[in-house]
Amino acid sequence: MDFELHPAITLGFRAFHILVAPVQMLVEALNSHLNLQRFEVLYVCGNYSYILSGLDRRFTALEVRRAFTAFQLMTILEENRHTLLILEHDPLLYEDAREMVEYVALAMKEASKSSIVLLYSTASDPFLEEMINYSDRVFYFAEGPRATARPSAKNCRKAQAGFASQTTLGTF
Repeated sequence: MDFELHPAITLGFRAFHILVAPVQMLVEALNSHLNLQRFEVLYVCGNYSYILSGLDRRFTALEVRRAFTAFQLMTILEENRHTLLILEHDPLLYEDAREMVEYVALAMKEASKSSIVLLYSTASDPFLEEMINYSDRVFYFAEGPRATARPSAKNCRKAQAGFASQTTLGTF
């Protein structure tokens, strides 16, 4: 079962994914998929979350846990029984425990054997770069998709008036 989170992001079942993107891109993707509530979804954040405050209030079936250390994150990953696991990357978890990066990445890979695991970050850092070696897919967006510019009615009239005043060259 694959899950399309965004037109450019398809999450495969039993896979460990890493997404590096602007905050608004993930918030909009989650808010546009309120049908995620039919799955068991666990959201794990570190010391601070950029995403939770932007989520739609109708997203009520989301279980939220916080990990203040890499060891707490490992415990959460070992206890995981959810269909979709979304982790917000916090590099502060690894500042004093750099050796834990590999173990956490392996725990995410192990958790992906029974669910979809998505590790989200707003930017790349050395800890995330090391975790990439253990992931199945990596999505990187320097900026979110831009909305197409829609011309206003006023601009359309000006453009139509400009076409009416054009003349064609005569033939010789």
